[in-house]
Amino acid sequence: MITCKVQAQNTQTLEITDKLLDSLSIYPQLSQLTIQSDLYYQLFLEKYPNTHEAYMSRSVPYNKTGEHAIGFAMLNRAVELAPIENLGYRAFVKLYMMHDYEGALQDGLRLDSITSYAKPGVWGEDMDMVIGLCYLQLNDLKNARLRLSNSINEVTKKNGKEWNSPRVFLYLGITLMKEKAYPEAIQVLDELIQMNPNYSEAYYYKAQCYSALKDLKNAEVSIEKCKSVYGKYGAERNPYFELPYQIYPSFLSKGL
Repeated sequence: MITCKVQAQNTQTLEITDKLLDSLSIYPQLSQLTIQSDLYYQLFLEKYPNTHEAYMSRSVPYNKTGEHAIGFAMLNRAVELAPIENLGYRAFVKLYMMHDYEGALQDGLRLDSITSYAKPGVWGEDMDMVIGLCYLQLNDLKNARLRLSNSINEVTKKNGKEWNSPRVFLYLGITLMKEKAYPEAIQVLDELIQMNPNYSEAYYYKAQCYSALKDLKNAEVSIEKCKSVYGKYGAERNPYFELPYQIYPSFLSKGL
């Protein structure tokens, strides 16, 4: 049996054995946000210091609770050890949790450049969608449109249109809206509504497009539909961060 000894504060030596680690391994499965879970990864890394999975897994609860300085000390080490496996998660955290759009974009582009034959997901999301969203947040609308369109086309070709994230259509519609291509934006948002008629964000941004076109009748129809759908189904949410272009009830009470 391989063992590792750690000097505790009371000068006693803790022997880290596989049996000890096995006994603690249940805690990360029960909850990441516990002292016991963090202790498991701490001891695991004392024994196996070059295990990128442990560094990444230990960073997750710190990132979820906003302690990014601690989380990134571990996550950066995971990226050093295994960039293909961990760049995506780091890009995800930078984009959604830290609003570091340039940093997220650089991680996404780096991951894209070293995985040209088989693009991995970015923490469960399509890589081109994430890169496109970074460009959108940086107001690089041309590259946002290209990446988001490519995401839709590739996912549709590979798996079918219904396998696209609703948000990729939302972000493409918003990109087109920001480019003042309002009819094209409405067309994309209508595609989203056809796929998911309970997606309230689509009606809200469709109303914004109609308002920009001075088509107040259709703008009013869209905003009233948004209110109805939002009242029944709410809007997409994430428990750990605010989604880009997330809508709130206060948005619906404002005039167009």
